[in-house]
Formats: sequence, structure tokens, C-alpha cells
Amino acid sequence: MFTFSFARPAILVLVGLLTVATALAPFDVAIAAGPAAAPDAKKSDSAPTLKIRPDEHDFGQVIVSLMSAPKTVTVTNNSKSASIEFTSIVAAPPFAIQSDQCSGSPLTAGNSCKVEVRFHPTTTGKVKDKKALTFTDSAKKSSQYVELLGQGIVGSTPTPAATATPTVTASPTVTQTSADTPTATPTKACDGTCTPTATLTSAATNTATWTPTPSVGPTPTPTTHPTFPPTPTISPTPNGSATPTVTATATCTPESEPTPFVVGKVLIAGGQASNGTSLNTAEVFNPVTNTFTLTTAPALGGSNMMDGRYSHAAAPLHSTGGDILLSGGFDSTGVAKSTETFSGTTNQFTLGADMLDSRQGHTATSLARFQVLIAGGQDAGGTVLNSAEVVNGTAPGLMNTARVGAAAVVEKAAVGVSRSDTCPGPVIVTGGSDGVSALQSAELFDPNSLSFTLTDAASLGGSQMNAARVFHTATLLSNSGNLLVLVAGGEGVAGTAQASAEIFTVATNTFTLTTALGGTNMTVARAKQTATALGPTTVLLAGGIDSSGIALASAETFDLSTNSFTAVGSMHSARFDHAAALLPNGKVLITGGEDGSGNTLNTAEIFDPATNTFTLTTDPSLGGNNMNVARKLHTATAY
Repeated sequence: MFTFSFARPAILVLVGLLTVATALAPFDVAIAAGPAAAPDAKKSDSAPTLKIRPDEHDFGQVIVSLMSAPKTVTVTNNSKSASIEFTSIVAAPPFAIQSDQCSGSPLTAGNSCKVEVRFHPTTTGKVKDKKALTFTDSAKKSSQYVELLGQGIVGSTPTPAATATPTVTASPTVTQTSADTPTATPTKACDGTCTPTATLTSAATNTATWTPTPSVGPTPTPTTHPTFPPTPTISPTPNGSATPTVTATATCTPESEPTPFVVGKVLIAGGQASNGTSLNTAEVFNPVTNTFTLTTAPALGGSNMMDGRYSHAAAPLHSTGGDILLSGGFDSTGVAKSTETFSGTTNQFTLGADMLDSRQGHTATSLARFQVLIAGGQDAGGTVLNSAEVVNGTAPGLMNTARVGAAAVVEKAAVGVSRSDTCPGPVIVTGGSDGVSALQSAELFDPNSLSFTLTDAASLGGSQMNAARVFHTATLLSNSGNLLVLVAGGEGVAGTAQASAEIFTVATNTFTLTTALGGTNMTVARAKQTATALGPTTVLLAGGIDSSGIALASAETFDLSTNSFTAVGSMHSARFDHAAALLPNGKVLITGGEDGSGNTLNTAEIFDPATNTFTLTTDPSLGGNNMNVARKLHTATAY
């Protein structure tokens, strides 16, 4: 059984997020369970009347791309005896229904029900809609309307404050114990390559339970990182001559020949359709034939997803069956708590237990086999979260900062995608937004202490990022064991995309701008791009939006040997809110997204690092097809 552990958060109230245009929120329609009353009922003496209060709601200013806190509309049946049936209750974008107590059963005489509505601006400017919330029912003078108002604004640009350093009451002693040493209760032995003193919980079913723990803040515990035997071939220092310091020896031996691909395919899951609704369809890409096949097709014999979702997260469980965990996101009712697991063997989705917090815009990072860290995001009430949960592990502490739109990566080399590795690695969580502004801070999750520590805390001796970033990317460079992370682009405190990039050095917990390492910025400012490691020292960055909010077709590669970016051939379509996945042949699959004209795409293309060019999957040279469904804000996960 998959188990999930959770720490109840100390939450922050949403003020908003940074400027980025996303798709319109979908219509929320609630259909009554029974038929509406006969038309002549309205003409009788007992025909019911509705009282709706208030008849107007002003959400004020909300930063573009997230949603406001909900506002309540109370509906009362003023008749003496007649009931009212609701045929539909509809909110017009950019407004959406958060909860609906009125649909599904008659509203009896003298009683009231409530509908909660939220504002989800996708562009700047004022919105005023006299018929934004529409009630269609059996009452007199149906339909009834509620006027909704709001204004989408660009995020504020406060001066970044210095990150507080946790007080350490006693000098911590750093022992020669790897951060990969498990401390969970032993229930299953490691699979041949791991020899810790304790073993981790494992599972083989697709169910889950969530266990809350007291809301206790994280302790700044010293974290050491395992070092791997190979000598680094490239150093992120300006002169390229620094020798990495050998630290603690990991108690878990990395698999000598990691095999990240179980089946050698890619799962394309969910996303937002061209009409703004959440998709429950999924399809599998086969790189041998360059074709997409719906999971429900007879050839696969699978199922649709259990819940339509977009802006969700996906993480491989590194099982022998190629299982993938999907969590949260926007569904038809708002922000989802639900989780589900895809089986690479059966192509079926199985519903798991709900998370204790609904989340969208969160991170989901594979720690080890069957273990996933889920962190941050924004809940259904518009609150940005600092809570975290672990699949198949002990409840973690809270993050130091609430974050949505962050980027996270596990600090493990190729062993991080090994199906036989059960030893969890540390996770670096970078940037994001606290609901007011982009964040410059980063924090490290230690799987031993189950705590988050800011990278510039005294116990880690590292630094913050050099720039605040949200909607950026973080990509691990294995670099022959001298682990580094490329953090690139994203929107800054001004709410626009930036071209800067920096290297996080795992051994020292420090960030250094690529320009300070003798390299370059990206060739163009980007946010909401994809970033895919092509090898131990090279990354492909594709698409996104530029500093003017224009969708990009351009792409570039980063080379660690020079810390520089070089433009490559452009994609055939400009894309943002797209997805990318590395293929077994070393090429990169780019799928869907939104183009520069507001169209949701069903096209896909493949980047070949040998020629630095993109080719549409429908090109005769590849002989493939487009995706079966146009989608954006979806996930693409190799398995």
C-alpha cells in the first residue's frame, strides 16, 4: 500500500502571483439531479421566489495567474411551501465556482443554500460582468444573475528582503553520515544495491492513506551530501581547476548501470483543453514508431484518468512496472486533492487517497523507489502552502517559505532514476512565489531529518539564488558525480521573464551566476520554458515566453564546459505551458502547449542533439502522428 505522510502547515493567505497569461478558467456548471419544475408552477399562487444576496461581489485587485479567496453567495427560497429546482448554476470566466450547495437536490421553502465563487484573472485589467454568475431554476423570473467584478494586476515589486538565518543554540556536530542514510522503520529490504542500517517502506498496490503530524517548523539540521567515486571532469569554477572535496561516503551504493526506462515510452497525461476544461484523457508516445496512442485505445486496453486535471504534477515511482504518480492540479470543481497512479504494465489509472491539502503549482520529486516528495503549491482557497507530504515515508517538516511555481530536483546522479535504488536523496527546492512576489530563496530537504533548511542558513553555509525566480527551471547535471544544478530563467520580482541563469553546487550549497563563471546568460529571456538534460553536462531549453510575454519558438543548449548558452534550430511552433521528455535514444520529445496566437496545440516535435534541429512527429522522415488531443499544462513522463 502506498502511504503518504503530511505535516499540517502554517499557511499564508494569497495576495496573488506574478504576471503570466494562462488559459481562461473553465466554466463551472452544476446540473440538478432531477428535472426542473413544470412551467405552469411559476404561474401558480405558490410559485417560489428566490432571494440572492449579495447581488454583487467585487474581488478587488488580484495578481494575474492565480485565484482569489472565495466569496459567498447565499440563495434563499422565499416561498411558503414550494420547492425550487436548479437546472444549472454557471460562472463565466475569469470567475469560477469554488463550491455549490444548491445543485443536486430541491431547495425547500424557507431554506437557504450557498455558492462560493472565485476570481482567476488571466490578463491585466478590470473585469465587470453583470451576468457572471447565472442561476437557471424553477423560480419566478428565472434566470437570476450576480454581478462580479475584479481587476487583474502585475505582481508587486518589493525590494527583496534578506533571508533570516535560523538561530542555532548549540554548535551542531556534522558526522560522517550520508544524507542518503534512511531512518524509516524497516519493512522491506533493499533490492540488492542498497545496504543502509534501516530500510524503507515499499509497496505494490495503488492505494494510499494520509497521516497528519503536528505542525512543527523545520529544524536547521546540518546536511552532508554523498559523493560518488568518479572524478569530476568539469568544474563550475572560473578557472576550471578546482578539485571537489571528498565528503562522507554514501551507505547506499549507486547502481552501476541505472536503467531509467522500463518500457521506453512517455506518458502524456491530462492538461487543459482548448475550451479551458480539464482533461482526463492520456496517451502514450512510442519513440520507435513516433506515434501517440490514447490509453483507452484497444491496442493499449487501458483507461482514462480518474480525474481530469491540469497544472498538476507527475513523478515516476521507479517501479518494475513503470508506475507514475499524478497529484493535484485543477479539476472540474477547483483545485484537487486527488491522486492516482498509472501502471506502465496495464495502461490503467487507479485512484489513490486524497491529499490533506488540495494543491496546484506544486512540485513532486522522486526521492527513491516508491518515494515522492510533494511540496508547496496553492490550495483551493487561494492560499500558498509551505506544507509538504511524502509518499511512502515519514511526515516531513514544513518548508521555511510558502511557495507556488517553484522548481525542485533530487540531488542524486543517475541512481536517482534507478528502479532498484531505495535510498532517498536530498531535494533542492528553488524560488517560486509566496503569493506576493517571486522568491530568491532556496531550501534543502534532508531525508534523514525530514526537515527543510534554507541554503543560506548557518548550518549549511551556502547562499541564496542571485535572482528571484518563478516559472523557471532546475535541471540536474550529474557531471561525473560532481553534482550541479542549472537554474535558468523564470520571472523576477518585476513580473517579466529574465535571461540570467546560475549554477547550484551541491557540495557547497551555493549559487553562482553563469556569467560569474566566465559564461553567458541565455540567448533570450525565458519563463515557462522546458529544460531537459541531454547528458551529464548539457541541457536543452525550449520555448516559453519572453520579457514581453510573447510565446517563443526558439531553443538553446547549455554547455557546462564553457558555462555558456548557444542558440539551436527553432521549433516549428512557438510554445509555452508545453511539456518535454527525454527519449531512450537521447532525443527530446516536445508536446502541446499554447502558441503565440492563443491556440492550444496537439502537435509534437523531436529535438535531435546530433543536428540541433526539431522535426515534427508528422514529418515523413519520422512517420508519426500528432497527439490525439490538444493540451497544455499537461505532464510528459518517461517510463
